[in-house]
Amino acid sequence: MLLRKVALVSLMGVALVASSTIATAQRQRSAQPDITLSQSVRPLRMQHRGRMGSGMMQMQMASEFDYLSQMIPHHQEAIDTAEIVLERSDRPEMKAFAQEIIEVQSAEIEQMRAWLDEWYPEQQSALSHTLMMRDLSQLQGDELDQAFLEDMIIHHHMAVMMSRMLIHHGLVEHEAVYPFAEQIATSQMNEIYQMQSWLHEWFGATGMMYRRGNMRSR
Repeated sequence: MLLRKVALVSLMGVALVASSTIATAQRQRSAQPDITLSQSVRPLRMQHRGRMGSGMMQMQMASEFDYLSQMIPHHQEAIDTAEIVLERSDRPEMKAFAQEIIEVQSAEIEQMRAWLDEWYPEQQSALSHTLMMRDLSQLQGDELDQAFLEDMIIHHHMAVMMSRMLIHHGLVEHEAVYPFAEQIATSQMNEIYQMQSWLHEWFGATGMMYRRGNMRSR
């Protein structure tokens, strides 16, 4: 019971970080003077993005089973969004990054499903998964790339937090899951650094910046 409360409090902390990042992005985007057709649907996209915090607060994790069963749809959302970027982005860096997300996280989903079938064949998850990212299917060019990076940073940070909580709260029940979760936390944190660098380089982003070992505002 204590572990469940601690995990929920930690995830609520992520939600507060997400809300701060979202608010910063909204202020930056609204300050731009040029209005395009794609910007006319921005209120709906921001409304969806505003639900990211509530979705994260709803996510609870109290067991290895919860971690695996929740990480699968979490990964699938990243894959689905990366496929849009792979098809529509104009930047080679973004296409290569999207392809890597698709390949790596597809393999991780396959592994997690195999573990669930082997270790928890009769267990059904009572937890619901709430989508965190915007629908990017109508975006293109810079607007697509910026929205993807903004959303994926928060999406990745949730995976990092879930993986670290699994390890540090003693929820690992099978030895193979420990290095698996460690790898997700490490690789996705490194990708957060890269995405923050691109946001700053390409779009002059000055919002929440993640650094090794901590987070700070710029």
